[in-house]
Amino acid sequence: MTAIIAHRGYSAYYPENTLLAFDKAADFDIWGIELDVHLTKDQEVVIIHDERIDRTSNGQGYVKDKTLKELKTFAFYGDFPQTQVSHPEAIKILTLREFFEWFKPLSIKVNIELKTNIFRYQGINERVWGLIQEFNLADRVLISSFNHHSVVDFMSLAKGSAVEFAFLTGACLLEPGSYCQQYGVGHYHPYFVSLEPADLINCQDQAIQVNPYTVNDPELIQQVAAMGVDAIITNYVERALDLV
Repeated sequence: MTAIIAHRGYSAYYPENTLLAFDKAADFDIWGIELDVHLTKDQEVVIIHDERIDRTSNGQGYVKDKTLKELKTFAFYGDFPQTQVSHPEAIKILTLREFFEWFKPLSIKVNIELKTNIFRYQGINERVWGLIQEFNLADRVLISSFNHHSVVDFMSLAKGSAVEFAFLTGACLLEPGSYCQQYGVGHYHPYFVSLEPADLINCQDQAIQVNPYTVNDPELIQQVAAMGVDAIITNYVERALDLV
């Protein structure tokens, strides 16, 4: 059966990358949650997709130019400005530490995407790895990035641990399984429209797990699952679970 990974939490109906979206996703029988991390001006690892906060909050500017205290003053409603919450923290920006505090008692896993393809965020790998070790979560973490240098660098830090790794791609890649195998990376995360049957076969031949993103349309969810992928990364958690 194809596993389901909640893209930025249950982001189809709740503000992405917030505790509210993560909490709603965790109500379902999912493999786990996908989230994105950046570094603040004061070197805190925070969970947000974009380099800027404009799209997802009532603030403006780059994450890297603001302290955590400054970022905590904004509401991260994203596409759902009418969201009502009993606790304001449910839609505040989360640190990775805060996420781990919530996540640790659960049984699901987490895919942490390092958003280092525009800004490298010197030291982000070390900080993420330090938190994984502090919370003893290595066997529940999958690290991914479009910046494959970041993935390989993280592998060196976490050598010998149970942390898993994935290469993200946004376009077609020749023999992705062979490419992943060459670097010891066990997962391939392609944009689903770029995934060719030959790519899947090549990954399967190399024992590389294939987890395409972001598959939301009902018909496409069924089509991609029927290809034989290992997991689907989606905003629509309940829909995907009903269809695979």
